Amino acid sequence: MKKLLVALAAVLVSAATYAQGTVNFDNLSLGVPILDMGGTAGPGAAANSGAGLYLVNGSTYTLIPGSITTFFGNSGEAAKYVSALTVTIPNVAAGATANLAVGAWTGGADYDTALRSRGYSTPFAVVTGGSGSPPSLPADLTGLTSFTLVPVPEPSTIAFGVIGGLALLLRRRK
Repeated sequence: MKKLLVALAAVLVSAATYAQGTVNFDNLSLGVPILDMGGTAGPGAAANSGAGLYLVNGSTYTLIPGSITTFFGNSGEAAKYVSALTVTIPNVAAGATANLAVGAWTGGADYDTALRSRGYSTPFAVVTGGSGSPPSLPADLTGLTSFTLVPVPEPSTIAFGVIGGLALLLRRRK
């Protein structure tokens, strides 16, 4: 009886996996580079750089679990392209449309630190793969466009700017 339950659970887990949509997270096959802040090099040239796939709902970008990847290399063209991987989109059925964006970052050993220098592609719609029996191949990110990372100032930099501006206003009043 236990073996039958284990087998049934395995079948259900497999069916649940196939029911979710999949995409091929790869910008090399599309020829769509991701550029660093200067617009000529790739983010892979910086230490601790990475990229992830985001599910877009209005103005909310949610990082898809298991979608973080690195760049092919740290110099030349390889630094502009991610190491490809197949990503399962949670709560999106196979064959359904998902609104996605690619995000990339540099300069942090962890994701939160890396947000200092980041960029996002323009959101695009993809009809996910993974439907049928056997499941179809993952969908390509055909709507992906090239984008450039932008520097994000530290909160302390903004605070010092505000304090400086207030000091100038107070000095001018006297």
